[in-house]
Amino acid sequence: MGMMRAANACCVSVVLVLIMLVLEERGSLGQPPLVYLSEPGDAVCLDGSPPAYSFDPGSGSGQNSWIVHLQGGGWCGSVDDCLQRSFTDLGSSKYMTPFAFGGFLSNSPSNNPDFYNWNRVYIRYCDGASFAGNAVYGMPVTSNNQASYLYFRGQKVWEAVVDDLLAKGLGYGDRAILSGDSAGGLGVILLCNRFQQKLSSTTDVKCVADGGFFMNIPNIAGVYAYQEFYQYVVTLHEITILPSQCTAQMSFAQCYFPEDSVAYIDVPIFILQSPYDSFQVKYILAPPSSYSDGSWDACTQDLSACSPSQLAVIQDQLSAKMLETLSPLVGSPGWGMYLVSCYYHTQLTNEALWNGVTTINGMNPAQAFRQWYFGGELMQAVDCPYPCNPTCI
Repeated sequence: MGMMRAANACCVSVVLVLIMLVLEERGSLGQPPLVYLSEPGDAVCLDGSPPAYSFDPGSGSGQNSWIVHLQGGGWCGSVDDCLQRSFTDLGSSKYMTPFAFGGFLSNSPSNNPDFYNWNRVYIRYCDGASFAGNAVYGMPVTSNNQASYLYFRGQKVWEAVVDDLLAKGLGYGDRAILSGDSAGGLGVILLCNRFQQKLSSTTDVKCVADGGFFMNIPNIAGVYAYQEFYQYVVTLHEITILPSQCTAQMSFAQCYFPEDSVAYIDVPIFILQSPYDSFQVKYILAPPSSYSDGSWDACTQDLSACSPSQLAVIQDQLSAKMLETLSPLVGSPGWGMYLVSCYYHTQLTNEALWNGVTTINGMNPAQAFRQWYFGGELMQAVDCPYPCNPTCI
């Protein structure tokens, strides 16, 4: 029970931190309106409200091309955490408001020259399981003496929104990209194959996962706390989208981690990731619950404040393992990578990072993705170890 409480407390921290990250990374160019599903059926948010998405229609040469982006924002692995989440915009469409698109989703020809005039869709995250929950029945809960239900139906939400978009032109689109950041990036890895299956055989389909390659590693106390937390998530949300080839050999919690499921993706996918992921350092490798003397506080805020021994732990337990996990995919056709050694979490919708000054071999993420997506070339940019890259900001 003590470990469960610790994991649940960790989840609350994760949600709050990722909410702040999402807010920080919203762009500054226009606010596409929210579209609510009028007849969602059983595809509902945690609180039973209808799902929603932001939509900026394409024009000109981009009117038949689509980007469908999955919002990030942590997970909830207990009834209490999900109930708390259901009173926020990450658990209910009642609290959602329009916001600006930035980076890869920007409508600025100068900032986003390759995709500014595509149909750009931002599916709002309101389930707490990376759009993967598939529970049939609602769970009765009580809050402030009011009885209600929680619904764990993230995959149904995603399916319903994509179906709505199919009728609006996605069904006969020439190109389609499924993208996502953080927990949404994990959703891309889980749903990329399904996305292709839902589209026309004539549509060119690719995926891009940003900051979603979460690693199944022990924390500095030697505890696999995140694997335990993910076990709560997959159980509570009744997740069934995981690759059967993986679940036949491993637990559902292990297969929820990309390192054990990514090999089963059949669609070309681009991995945008930092091997020194700031979120994973703070909440998977060295969460506050794993030490009590404050010795990692400065290091987790700024890698330049890490001692040599702390940096060695980050290198060995996170960075090196991530690179080792991805190494079998190096040289594989269809697999793109941009693995920058900066203390970042996500970059795709961040105006300053997507098409900014941070580079690997002279290319920023937008340029590398352009070469991979349009050029049909093998693009696998892997940075040198931290702190070698002077372009980090």
